[in-house]
Amino acid sequence: MTMPRGGSNALLSFETIADRMELTKRTVLDNYRNWNIPIVRISDRILRVRERDFEAWLDARTE
Repeated sequence: MTMPRGGSNALLSFETIADRMELTKRTVLDNYRNWNIPIVRISDRILRVRERDFEAWLDARTE
């Protein structure tokens, strides 16, 4: 089964985001605010990124 373009409402970890961007997790953690990646705050220490928000963010930056 393939996902429709734009992703799902699944919540992705920063490790998953880093893997998809082929960067280290530390790089993503250090820069997600500057890059304006939309996050979902689960708690004070747990942050996630909704897959569809990440895909839209990435598409907006693709030339």
